[in-house]
Amino acid sequence: MSGMRRMVGVLWPSFLVACAMEMLVFALVDPVDVYCGADALGMSRQGAYTAAFFIFWLMAAASSACTVLLVEPRDAEERREASS
Repeated sequence: MSGMRRMVGVLWPSFLVACAMEMLVFALVDPVDVYCGADALGMSRQGAYTAAFFIFWLMAAASSACTVLLVEPRDAEERREASS
């Protein structure tokens, strides 16, 4: 798997998961009602939504990247076995 294909394979599904998490969390929680440090930073409601989205995306991308790292050595091992 090429580097660009691997990167897209990590970032695209994690983007979709971040979108779903954003909808689920903020359907139930209003960032103005919850103290999460946004008041101290002077963030608006939209700023809190944006920051949360990127945090969700980062967490999902880290999870997907770990999966790619754990699966890749096995793929390389299977290719070596198939070629011998």
